[in-house]
Amino acid sequence: MALDLNLLPVFLAVAEQGSFTAASVRLGMPSSNVSRAIKQLETQTGCRLIERTTRRMRLTVQGQQLFQRVRQTDEMLRETLSQIRDADALTGSFRLTVPGEGGGEILAGIIARFAVAHPELQIRCDTRLTPADIISDDIDLLLTYQRGGMADSSYHSRLIQSWPSVVVAAPSLLARTGIPESPSDLTKLPCISSLSALNGQPWIFCKPDGSLFSLRINSHYQVNGAILAGAAAIEGVGFAILSRHLCEPAIREGKLQVIRFSEEPASIELRAVYASRRELSPVIDRFLHFLDISLQNSN
Repeated sequence: MALDLNLLPVFLAVAEQGSFTAASVRLGMPSSNVSRAIKQLETQTGCRLIERTTRRMRLTVQGQQLFQRVRQTDEMLRETLSQIRDADALTGSFRLTVPGEGGGEILAGIIARFAVAHPELQIRCDTRLTPADIISDDIDLLLTYQRGGMADSSYHSRLIQSWPSVVVAAPSLLARTGIPESPSDLTKLPCISSLSALNGQPWIFCKPDGSLFSLRINSHYQVNGAILAGAAAIEGVGFAILSRHLCEPAIREGKLQVIRFSEEPASIELRAVYASRRELSPVIDRFLHFLDISLQNSN
């Protein structure tokens, strides 16, 4: 049986409003017509979409799946129509997540300027240290720090910017342990590891031929983020991997010493992550272009 697409806006209104009555008010049609449309849609899809009782209604598993897809399609269609009407204006909503540490100083001004440029766009920006499921958490775009690439291939990612990393240690620690000659020596030495930042990834190094390998260390000191790791490294708690630009002042002042190996630590990357789609939504596409230009101008 062919699906009547005119029924989908009715289903979307019911799902968003949480009741047939509220949906009928929003749509400007009798509630009996709303109920009839939902029954027709369930017949055409061959499954129950909404469970109804005398007191409440809720979406079934199939209804929730349909709701998520119909809402995404509706938002993308509205964005596209907005683009057609006005090539410069963006409307609708844009939900993004940025890293909790480092994201503020790098991205805050850029996101604010993007908001000023598109006053009709509703922007919701959240900060987190760890990546999230960008679909179930209802996020359009995730900006996250990574080393070594994305583990989940169901997402698309775009490299925004990368920073070289170095292994560092305080002179006081090196006086006790000596200078390690290879990354494998670090498995026997005190190290500072990530608790949840970078998704709890192990230390990743790059071989001279460009291939990557992981090094799992035994750490008694785990932290969230580079600021805590840098402070602990300066105090001699352990060896740490930090982006070079963050610890450059401590290196110049002699508080930290760079440990050099033939295998370099993998660079830390700022990546934009989004659900797999044939084409980016106009909002995401415009924002990523704006982000690229802004970061280029700031370098």
